[in-house]
Amino acid sequence: MVALVNSESVRTGEFSPLENLHELRRFQSVRSIFRCLDAIRRTYDLDIEEALLYLGIGYLNTEKIHQMGSRGYIAATNIASAAEFALIPKETARRKIARLAEVGLVTNKGGVVVIDIAAWFQFATQLMPSDR
Repeated sequence: MVALVNSESVRTGEFSPLENLHELRRFQSVRSIFRCLDAIRRTYDLDIEEALLYLGIGYLNTEKIHQMGSRGYIAATNIASAAEFALIPKETARRKIARLAEVGLVTNKGGVVVIDIAAWFQFATQLMPSDR
C-alpha cells in the first residue's frame, strides 16, 4: 500500500492510501520520467530544458504516427510549437534548439526534426509505465 500526501494530510499527519493499482502505476511513472530525463542528460550532455525540448520535438514529429498508426509519418514542427509544448519561452526554445542541432540531435532546416527517431523512441519508451 502506498500513501499519497496532500497539503492537508501534512498538516494533520494523516495519509490516505492509494489502493487503485492503475493510480499506483501512474504515480510510479513519475520516477520513470526522472530516469528518462537523466538518461538523456547523461547520454547527450543536455540540461533539463534541452532534454524536455528533445522529447517534445520528437513527440510533435511523430504525432501523425500516434494518430494514424503504421500509415502515419514524421512531420517537422516549428520553434513556436516546440516552445508551447515544452512550456518555455519561444526565445529560450530557439536557443536550446540551436544547441540540440549543434550536438546532432535535431535539424532545423524547413522545420525542426529529430535526426535519429529510433534513438528518440528508445528514450520515449522509458517514460511509459511498466507492468511491474
